[in-house]
Amino acid sequence: MPLALTSRLTSHRAFITGAASGLGRAFCRHLARDGWTIGLADIDADGLAEAAREMQNLGAATHSVELDVTDATAFEAAANDFVEATGGIDLVINNAGLGAGGPFMDSTIDQWRSVIDVNLLGVVNGCKAFVPHLQRGGGHLMNIASIAAVASAPRMSMYNVTKAGVRSLSETLYGELKDDGIHVSVVMPSFFQTNIDRDLVGPDSARSMTQALMAKSDLSAADVAEHALEKAAKETIHVIYPTWMSRMIWYWKRLFPGSYVRSLPGREEEARNFANRSER
Repeated sequence: MPLALTSRLTSHRAFITGAASGLGRAFCRHLARDGWTIGLADIDADGLAEAAREMQNLGAATHSVELDVTDATAFEAAANDFVEATGGIDLVINNAGLGAGGPFMDSTIDQWRSVIDVNLLGVVNGCKAFVPHLQRGGGHLMNIASIAAVASAPRMSMYNVTKAGVRSLSETLYGELKDDGIHVSVVMPSFFQTNIDRDLVGPDSARSMTQALMAKSDLSAADVAEHALEKAAKETIHVIYPTWMSRMIWYWKRLFPGSYVRSLPGREEEARNFANRSER
């Protein structure tokens, strides 16, 4: 059966960043099977070409662009080129991102800039580039954040801050763009099996911790992408992947913020012990 979003929309044109691998590629697979026209964008040229071939084999028409999402001018050009080639846009997924971890005092300002540039300003660039096109015919804008936007776990300050920014941006745009026929959603999954550790910013202990948490998860990128697309069809703004832990964090933080924040020092001790074991 087709996705509910495919059935709801009359045209099927999507643009996805970080499309060469991981969650971005999973989004592409779901849409390709429904015959969407897909704009695939990624900084990884080889992975991008491979992904485009796969999507074509699944039935999609593809338009690929090697794109650094931190380059606002290049992003705008990519958006204009895609819309000119396809006649419009129905779904934008700002997915590209960097993993980041480690104690706050061990992070550098250069690391902060690199993570903010990709994880937050990369999403801003995508919204700036595509919203004018969406305003002409409506559609859906999906920004990928993380449960880290809510959880504020220790030793993840760079990641937490940028994903919280994506959440806040998405909520702001939800209010601003509703009257233009544009629906906005922000996707906040917990750890799942992907390759976010590949270019992770931070010490080796942060990479080891991320890999261990992903290994414990039984969630795949395909699961997250399918759930997000189904929720988009229902115009859900906050897409929390339906695991018990994610929902517990979401409601605990919203209903009892003081209690939640007071629990964080205990989790810092757990994280420190984990990091010490990883470094041995």
